[in-house]
Amino acid sequence: MKKMLLVLASTTLMLTSAFASVPKGKERKLYVGTNSTEALLEFNATVELDTARTPQEKTMRNAIEAQLEHIIGPMSLTQYTAVPKGDHTVSEIKIVSKTTKTITIGYKYQGTIVLQNGPQGTYGIYLPINPAKIYTRAMVGEYNPCTDDHYQSEGDFWYFWSPEREGCKLTEGKDYVIVKAKVQRYTNSKLTYPEYQNLPDANGNVTVHVLFGMDDPELNRNPLKSKDINAYNYREFRNYLIKNGYTATTWTENQVKSVAKSLNGDAPFVETIQKGKLVYRFFYGPTGIDEDSLAFHWFYKDALENASIMMYEGHSGLGGHLNLDAIEESLGETIQFSKRYQIYFFDSCTSYKYYNTAYFERKATAKDPKGSKKLDIFTNGLATAFSAMPAASAAIAMALEKSLTHAQLGSAFVSYQTIAKQIDSENLFGINGDEDNVAPTKIK
Repeated sequence: MKKMLLVLASTTLMLTSAFASVPKGKERKLYVGTNSTEALLEFNATVELDTARTPQEKTMRNAIEAQLEHIIGPMSLTQYTAVPKGDHTVSEIKIVSKTTKTITIGYKYQGTIVLQNGPQGTYGIYLPINPAKIYTRAMVGEYNPCTDDHYQSEGDFWYFWSPEREGCKLTEGKDYVIVKAKVQRYTNSKLTYPEYQNLPDANGNVTVHVLFGMDDPELNRNPLKSKDINAYNYREFRNYLIKNGYTATTWTENQVKSVAKSLNGDAPFVETIQKGKLVYRFFYGPTGIDEDSLAFHWFYKDALENASIMMYEGHSGLGGHLNLDAIEESLGETIQFSKRYQIYFFDSCTSYKYYNTAYFERKATAKDPKGSKKLDIFTNGLATAFSAMPAASAAIAMALEKSLTHAQLGSAFVSYQTIAKQIDSENLFGINGDEDNVAPTKIK
């Protein structure tokens, strides 16, 4: 797991994105990043399907998607790291060859990726020839050296695998191919801002809901005492705020139940930490989709519906932990996304892929079909370690407070480019949704 050190500061530096270019020199105002850009990825490929019959198009598409799912693993270990956005299209599907047992299907891929700065033109994409067999072919006895030591299951293989891992016996041309994909980088937005004036709620408060997910849900549920690694992060962030004049108030059982209408385990630990009009709500508890996380689902729903800024600090569960359909099924209720402007920060592994397009789609309205007019999203492209979060939390709090102070004075606004410039690029941190932000004005 790679570490990410977020260091947000309220300086007024301008960012010029190096190595980025766009056809005809046009700016595509859809992404903010310092050492990464979004890019259009295009390639033609084939996939092998085990069948003696001519398959329906749906079956062929399923085989193609199973192969494409495996793109992400090698991308995180190459010289220029990247991750797909999940907005791809597949076309020109056709059968190119047959044997008595298999069919080879050809197709064309187009999709968006976020890509570490570097040369453009071509990018090597690793694809398993037969995605249904690649995991078994990678096994050496009862161990799979082509994936992570701690995530050895077939269900996790697509995310962690790479033929470049030490000891991997997979052979190019037999087990996988390297497709030379075409890459066209987009130029990052040059100067955009959060809509500071639209963050306060009806009471004039900027509410920041910070949801900490436990690394080990078997440990103490009180973050002020627990030995869980994310409890340490909770205390670090909390202590920073207390030392800077904030007051913490622990929620009562009745207050917790006012949000969490039902529980499937111990109650979560919740605090309000406030100074003036800046109000933090800290949540601590299990957040895994397969854990006793019903309380989290209620508080997460409340954050999406009401918070000015939502920050999630925890595991992504390969996308499953914050899957909206799964959470709504757990709650038995639909999440009614806020109609006002919000910022979401998904500080978890590979959140660019998991929680980007899907959340904009749910925020969309008839007047805002893209969902970006009222939402900006911060994401990480790659894996993120819990140990990186303490510095991040304190830095975010400092930047937010100073930024809002500037906004109240109506001067010295902090741009998204300045924020992104202070963030460790190893995780491909980026911001989406800023392209239609209105110019910042003084907070009333």
